[in-house]
Amino acid sequence: MEILDWLFIGLLSLAILCFVLMLLFSVVTMQTGKKIRRLKVKKPKRKPKLKKWKRACRALMKKRKQQIRWVITFLLIGIVGLSGAFYSRYYQATNLGKKDSDALVQGYFLISGIEEQLNQVQGTDNPKKVQGTLYDLSARLASYGAHSANGRLSEEGQKQLNRLYSNMKELGVNMGSQTVESLSDQETLDGYKADLKKTQDNQKKVLKYFRINEASLKGNK
Repeated sequence: MEILDWLFIGLLSLAILCFVLMLLFSVVTMQTGKKIRRLKVKKPKRKPKLKKWKRACRALMKKRKQQIRWVITFLLIGIVGLSGAFYSRYYQATNLGKKDSDALVQGYFLISGIEEQLNQVQGTDNPKKVQGTLYDLSARLASYGAHSANGRLSEEGQKQLNRLYSNMKELGVNMGSQTVESLSDQETLDGYKADLKKTQDNQKKVLKYFRINEASLKGNK
């Protein structure tokens, strides 16, 4: 389990415990209130007993104030705990975990590498070297077929990320079958570039959805 999972469980457990204690103290507070009302009904008229009665009333009222403070304290802690628990779950649903984040960053560099090599095909003096580099990048990209989005992400987040993984796998498989001869054919090369553009478009959608600055990725290249 991830740290956020433990945080969610811990905060939710704390909130439940506080709400239970709040209810218990609420019941105790109401019982103390009943005692005060019953005591006020039995107000004595004689002075010696009146002093004792006043002391008893003050003690019960002080006790009830303390109980009310505990009710409010447990209520506030419970609200904070519950809010924290659901925020941690929301954060998990809208932010990439380490596995998906690493996969997305690595995939970005692989796709960028393929784009650079395709742009060098027609002007290179060593097409065999370009073809070998493309084959290596494509093989690594094809492995994304084994990736799937973290189930803790939102339904839309999983959908977009899984679509990108699928596109990356397909691009890797298609590019893995290229040869020096196929790369020299303009129509075939344009087809590879069209597949690359489709994958890049989906990549941009995923980066936008998860609020990842593409410029920061380019800066790390």
